[in-house]
Amino acid sequence: MQGGLATYAKILFSADSENGIANYMILSDYNSEHNWPLPADRIKYYRYKRSIGSIIPAMRIIHQHINDLQPDVIYCHSTWAGVLGRFPYLFFRKNVRIIYNAHGWSFNRDTSFWKKLIYAFVERMLARVTDKIINVSKYEMNSAVEMGLPESKMVMIYSGISPEKPVIKEKVKMPADKVNLLFVGRFDPPKGVDFLLNLFHEYEKDLQHIHLWIIGDNVVSDGKGIEKKNTDNITFLGWISHEEVPAYYEACDAVIMPSRWEAFGLVAIESMKYGKPVIVSNRGALPELVQDGMNGWVFNMGDKRDLVSVLQNVNTVKCNKLGQIGIDVYQKMFCINNMLNKMACIYQVQFGEIL
Repeated sequence: MQGGLATYAKILFSADSENGIANYMILSDYNSEHNWPLPADRIKYYRYKRSIGSIIPAMRIIHQHINDLQPDVIYCHSTWAGVLGRFPYLFFRKNVRIIYNAHGWSFNRDTSFWKKLIYAFVERMLARVTDKIINVSKYEMNSAVEMGLPESKMVMIYSGISPEKPVIKEKVKMPADKVNLLFVGRFDPPKGVDFLLNLFHEYEKDLQHIHLWIIGDNVVSDGKGIEKKNTDNITFLGWISHEEVPAYYEACDAVIMPSRWEAFGLVAIESMKYGKPVIVSNRGALPELVQDGMNGWVFNMGDKRDLVSVLQNVNTVKCNKLGQIGIDVYQKMFCINNMLNKMACIYQVQFGEIL
């Protein structure tokens, strides 16, 4: 668990005791964060790196922990957690309630049609042992229904984040004569950082007024083709702590999300919270979060020139204006209480006899 997945989990944990819920974590040690707002005895790591040979051993360890804990509810977050956590219940007695959040359906990814069909088949099978399926956007929920998942088990809950802002001890300095653009995320193909870097190199002369700041690194893929080399207009920062990221939101003029596939887009609402407009692709749920010309800009992911045109017309005055509108959008739609109240309703309505 890293990046957006980790942020989402920490948000859920923030309502732990208030809703009468005691959270425990079982997660892979590989490429996961190790800083969690839970007591150490509630966190269990297991050795796992994505490969066919690692699936069965990981599944065995996970269910050993589940048997030891005897939880009332299992919350499987993300596709592989959904497989490892739910698969054994297709064959053995299920004496626990299961909530599943794919955090991005695998059949929505840019892949071959036959793979999409296989992913959808697996999800339909696993849905049989699932009590509630959470979708983080309308795009996600509509896609799941189209692929034959049971609509009766599904609910849509937009992600939310806390309005609280940490005290920034040391401000980040960015060039005042540039439009400072921030990317935050993994260097995996769905996030499109390779597309963004290629565009900046190809249209370097057209984008001299912009400085691109990049927070992130490889998580799932090996990042082939991404040369992490600083230039006059591009700065790589690597992974930085959650506590340090707000300083970069505060310092930049706008945030960019050139995603090929996005189930939701947590970075977008974090940007709005800090009053920054967001430049997003027209993929996945991003057009649900950003309205072109209102709280950011939407470009056609299949047309490089479209993004170049957007970037050429971005200036600090426009960024400030759209950023202020973004704050209102965040407060109305994506505040943490909206998400946590809907999650609490799921526990109370679906699992009331447990609580």
